[in-house]
Amino acid sequence: MNMNLKGLFALIDIDVPENFASLEFPSHLATDSRDVKQGDAFVALEGEKTDGHKFISQAIDNGAALIIAKKGKGSNISVPVIELGDPERDLALLASRKLKAHKLQEVIGITGSVGKTTTRAALQLVLGQKFKIHAPERSFNTLIGCTSTIMAMPLETEILILEFGANKPGEIRELTDYFPPTMSILTAIAPVHLEGFGDVEGVLREKLEITHTAAMTSIVFNNDNEYLHEAFQYVVKSMGVGESKDSDFVIAFDTSDYTLPALSFVLAHRPTQEIARFTANIWGKHNAMPLALAASVGHELGISLQDCADSLEKFQALPGRGRVILLEDNTKFIVDDSYNANPASMRASLETFTRVKASGKIAVLGEMRELGPDAATYHENLTPLLENIEHVILVGSLWPEHKGFIRVGKWQEALEHLRTIMSNNDWSGVLVKGSNSIGLSNVVKEITE
Repeated sequence: MNMNLKGLFALIDIDVPENFASLEFPSHLATDSRDVKQGDAFVALEGEKTDGHKFISQAIDNGAALIIAKKGKGSNISVPVIELGDPERDLALLASRKLKAHKLQEVIGITGSVGKTTTRAALQLVLGQKFKIHAPERSFNTLIGCTSTIMAMPLETEILILEFGANKPGEIRELTDYFPPTMSILTAIAPVHLEGFGDVEGVLREKLEITHTAAMTSIVFNNDNEYLHEAFQYVVKSMGVGESKDSDFVIAFDTSDYTLPALSFVLAHRPTQEIARFTANIWGKHNAMPLALAASVGHELGISLQDCADSLEKFQALPGRGRVILLEDNTKFIVDDSYNANPASMRASLETFTRVKASGKIAVLGEMRELGPDAATYHENLTPLLENIEHVILVGSLWPEHKGFIRVGKWQEALEHLRTIMSNNDWSGVLVKGSNSIGLSNVVKEITE
């Protein structure tokens, strides 16, 4: 598969101009001109809000060495250009055929309503000790995101890890058809993107599409999730992970109180009675599941649970995904959980926050987006968890009115109130969580700086 542009695009019957046919495909592919670095390929996509062809010159200024454009839109460009009828799907087909020719040991697909990226990051640590792996550099869980990951895959790769995301029906099946996994991980089913799926059953149907491929050899799933438990209880090739005693891999906690910043739990493989303690620098009991799922896959591929645990001691939570920032000689902390939020993840994070033994806690919570007509009810259902938090700042109109809470419209207003509360210096911890579009990552950045 170490072929030039001519040989590579011949896989999808596309002729490449002879003057640059001998060039190799760049090692990085970008769809946002702002992400382009020297030597990259830039794919100009026509979106609902903007047309990537408008930013070709910016991509070239940033160092793009190859442009992928729609037919008829690639003229008068100073670097090599390949025109395609449908750049997104033609490149996906190219990546699919490259993947098929590569003959990897495993292709692991991760999907679910929450925890995909944390699971992927943990899996990289676990499998990296034994295999040559390749994975997305960020949360690239769309068709073009998976395509970009595969096009950058080194020749020596043995195991490929992909994230499969979806906002509407049919997207997981499309990803599975192009890039069929041999192993799948299902993290959880929760009320997410309900504007596209209608209800949680719609979410479940969509996520299960990842298993509908002849290439699949095993399925690892969250057995504590009622939807997945029901879906896989009679599937022979599946392995359940969770606190339930009928799980193949059983998670156990010593106590309901947590010592920051480390998460600690025990994972046991019931069939062999193998057991190991896991400790990692990440926020909350709910994040034991992504780590346990990663360890379960590692165990399935021949890595002992203890070796998995040793690898995950190095785990560092990603920005916005349960990262704990310690301040003032570790006497105060900020939890950066700002990347995303849905009813399940918001509840889990709040339950952990309320159980931490500390006084003067502050919660800055952004509203949860894309929940459909019942969005206000989902927010209302979380308010009992807020009663025992000293200071609550709510961002967005979906939160209910409450005389004990501060409610604002934008993250900038939340930041002002937070600074006022923190200036009294009688606080111990801050939890920041909300849908990414609310912009609460800016609050974390401002207060930590």
